[in-house]
Amino acid sequence: MKLSINILTWNNWDVLHDTLHVLQKELKGIESEIIIVDNGSIDECKDYATIKNEKNLGISVGKNQGIRASKGEFILLLDGDILPVRNSIVCLLNYMEEHPDIEALGFHANKWSNQRNNNGQKHYEEYCQEIVQVEENNAHCCYYGMYRKSVFDKGAFFDESYGIGYGYEDLDFYYEMKKRGIKQYHCHINHASGKYFHAINSSIRNKNCLGYERYMETCKDRARFFNEKWGMNNAIAG
Repeated sequence: MKLSINILTWNNWDVLHDTLHVLQKELKGIESEIIIVDNGSIDECKDYATIKNEKNLGISVGKNQGIRASKGEFILLLDGDILPVRNSIVCLLNYMEEHPDIEALGFHANKWSNQRNNNGQKHYEEYCQEIVQVEENNAHCCYYGMYRKSVFDKGAFFDESYGIGYGYEDLDFYYEMKKRGIKQYHCHINHASGKYFHAINSSIRNKNCLGYERYMETCKDRARFFNEKWGMNNAIAG
């Protein structure tokens, strides 16, 4: 198996619906599988899930479930509220095959738009012609990034101690890779300002998901756990 696509969902059907259409065309000719891990959705996400959790078990547990079920030489981690740019997965895969020394490559976490294209205005890239400015970066890209299976064979997984909530599990994963000598590489779509669609904080705003107050509470708890684990006084939220 060449490629496993891991998608973690929680009431993200409005985006997942479009993502599945992109992947239907994107994966033609590639030996691949799509693994959807659903964290207790009440919308249509649960109907398309490969792994169905009765309730939300947290980001770390959900991502690890998908990783462990994956058979691919390469694993793409994708959040359910991110719409992949057409041809971007192919570009990532081709680049990594051409550069066997790179084990982790993805798109900058801050290069997103939460606005969909309408009225002819373009808020994000619709097609990836190429990936540019590939460089090592001391941050994560685990919401839209590709990894060799070797990353996980070395024991770099998501720390499930974070539980349900948001923040720091992504930065923690970066440090788990760093501890094992795995470098994280980032790139841009087409040009330095190229963006992708991400319904950022959708689960925070969604009344059927976490909610803002619970988000703030979990984020503070996670910050304390992260700092204690890695011996840091100041950390930037993931």
